[in-house]
Amino acid sequence: MKMHPVDIAKEFRHFNFFRSFNDDLLLQLCAMTEIETFPKGSMILTEGQKNKSLYFLRSGVAEILLAGEVVAILQTAGDVMGDMSVVTERAVTTSIKAAADVECFVLNSEYFNHVAPKDKDHFMAIFYKVYAVILADRLVKTNEKARLFEIANRELHQAQVNLDKLGDKTVLLVEPDRKQLMMAKMAVGATGVKMDVASEIGAALEYLGKNNYHAVFCDETHVDILKQLSTSKPDTKLVLMIQKGVEKNLPIVKDMIDIDSLISRDPDDRSLTMRMLLTTLTKVLNNEYFGMEKYLTWGVEVQSKFVSASFQRADLKEEMTQHLKKIGIRGTILDRCYLVAEEMLMNAIYDAPTDSKGQSIFNHLSRQTEVVLESHLQSQLKYACDGTMLAVSVTDPFGTLTRKTLVEYLESCYQGRAGTLHTGKGGAGRGLHQIIENSDLTIFNVKKGVKTEVICFFHIEAHIREANPSFHYFFSE
Repeated sequence: MKMHPVDIAKEFRHFNFFRSFNDDLLLQLCAMTEIETFPKGSMILTEGQKNKSLYFLRSGVAEILLAGEVVAILQTAGDVMGDMSVVTERAVTTSIKAAADVECFVLNSEYFNHVAPKDKDHFMAIFYKVYAVILADRLVKTNEKARLFEIANRELHQAQVNLDKLGDKTVLLVEPDRKQLMMAKMAVGATGVKMDVASEIGAALEYLGKNNYHAVFCDETHVDILKQLSTSKPDTKLVLMIQKGVEKNLPIVKDMIDIDSLISRDPDDRSLTMRMLLTTLTKVLNNEYFGMEKYLTWGVEVQSKFVSASFQRADLKEEMTQHLKKIGIRGTILDRCYLVAEEMLMNAIYDAPTDSKGQSIFNHLSRQTEVVLESHLQSQLKYACDGTMLAVSVTDPFGTLTRKTLVEYLESCYQGRAGTLHTGKGGAGRGLHQIIENSDLTIFNVKKGVKTEVICFFHIEAHIREANPSFHYFFSE
């Protein structure tokens, strides 16, 4: 595919990488740029090969592979590939694979060797500017990764400390991914909790035949174990682990509706998966489910406001937005956060409140009807950011949400039947759907008749926006 340099320059202007280039410099660079396409599954670069080209992602998704493992995913227009092998003139140290159809702008470094002698210095200056920008950008990203790594380490350590306080507890983890098993065993091994691990059903059944466990975690391929334990050992805490993505997992969740706890995990992000596992272990073994602080860096400052009336919503959301804006949260994330907060507040005001007989008090009212909540009916809005994740929650003092309601509402929305269930009530599930789809992760914590907490998490780096939002839930009596 051929493009005029002027048209290429127009696209390059939208890439962060080229913002410091003046128009003449950018146009000359674009004159030496070609377009290359790679179908899904093909290799853009292969570990060990020599490389002379810079690749700027135009569209699609590319995976960075090291020893066959995915270590990074590139999907933002302007992402650079192949730069280090060109700079060092050494063989490529990682492979790059097209995870979807990929189109790249390609700049071959050998073009600079064929310019006229009188223009040599000028074009080499362009060449060096390109690499100066690349190296500066890489340094910034490396520093950021180091910062996030330190945060992750602190979070993992804190989770281990919290788990260690639980003392002599035993857990069984059933998971076919052996790498995940070993990482989990090592992480939990640093605490006082004893964890047995099994990668297939035979080993799991053998463990269950010999031992009693305080908690059993099973992935979605071993649900029969959880079904059996739910009747034979009702006092054991059971946790179903599913892959990311709500819609594709709803049939599994619906089939396992009697299991109290469910978490999703990302096999490609083992660090996050381990933190979630340790946090979940702490919650179920300690029987303490509430609080966004469990998922954020220790010591984070949480803002908390009571919800006393329907007309207060606008002020609460504006106050939250201004606070988050001051600490540097991007506008696109603030918009999603604002929408999610609105849906959670509407639910806390109109849907959640019930009387002593469990009957809804305000659900029958139009959402334009003003409602003032007495102190015992009031919910709490909370929000906090730890530099990696932004969390927003609303907690009501009723605990009326059920697994059945949650799953049925989500199923009706994802199947295009929103509003067909309980048509006399509020949003008929649309609010739940909006909350999950606009968050990266949503967690439902419910103690029946006592409290419901909905926590929504947002990655504060825009490029980490989850393509498949997910949810966890924890129900207790």
